[in-house]
Amino acid sequence: MDVCPAFMDETGLLSGPVQTQPIYGIGLLVVPNPRQLTDALYKVHFNLNARKSNLRASVRKDIREEGRRPSVHELDTLMWGSRHHEYKFSAVSPYNVQEYIDLLSVFFAYSGTEFHSLIVDRTVPDFGLQAWGGDAWTAYCSLSSELLTRCLHRDVFAIVDLQAKPERSGQYLEDALCAVPHVAGCLRASSETSVFLQLVDLLAGCVQFDIRDQRQSYDAASKRGSAKRDLVRFLKGRLGLALNEALLPDGTTHRQWEGGTFSIWRWNQRELPQ
Repeated sequence: MDVCPAFMDETGLLSGPVQTQPIYGIGLLVVPNPRQLTDALYKVHFNLNARKSNLRASVRKDIREEGRRPSVHELDTLMWGSRHHEYKFSAVSPYNVQEYIDLLSVFFAYSGTEFHSLIVDRTVPDFGLQAWGGDAWTAYCSLSSELLTRCLHRDVFAIVDLQAKPERSGQYLEDALCAVPHVAGCLRASSETSVFLQLVDLLAGCVQFDIRDQRQSYDAASKRGSAKRDLVRFLKGRLGLALNEALLPDGTTHRQWEGGTFSIWRWNQRELPQ
């Protein structure tokens, strides 16, 4: 495949309170041969939907046989099970973490697929959006272009999670990305339409979570936090890291694994455009 798909998604916010959004990241998934990987990813997805359907039927059966009203938990199960499922790192919980691990297992089972992430630490004292005219959208377009410039070594068609362009802005994301070498085209798409975009969300979310977790930003007793930690531990294990080793330690500007097909880059203040 001369031109292959590349999927991009962001995690966190570039604007708003730094206390609640200290780490911003953009993830990039390059898929040179999507044929078999597509089938494998959607098999996991459809198996999850089948299990949810069976659970929903079991809950309905119990309610009917016992002639009672459903509990709050049962109502939540019925409602959650009837919606289109989208894998999102923010939704990882003790009840579904194995499904997310299964999805990451598929990613690592296929060689040649690449994941790269660019991390922005908003807690750096002099960091701000002034270099982009104070505009988060312009910064997003610039940082997305920077990630592609750093990591692409083959022609791709970029499919980017849908972000609405502010009406006041004259900057189109498509124009910015298509100006990058190796980008043959660009399309913004809703993440619910693509399990590949959802996979980017998971991997980028793992990186962001681990950076904040190393700084003890999360409640150690939180069940959701523990489930997310389990997912990050799985990722670290596949990369050959110790469970307590940071994916990107403070002070480290770049790390890569899997022969360079998995990398994390830190955006440095000195690299801001002048």
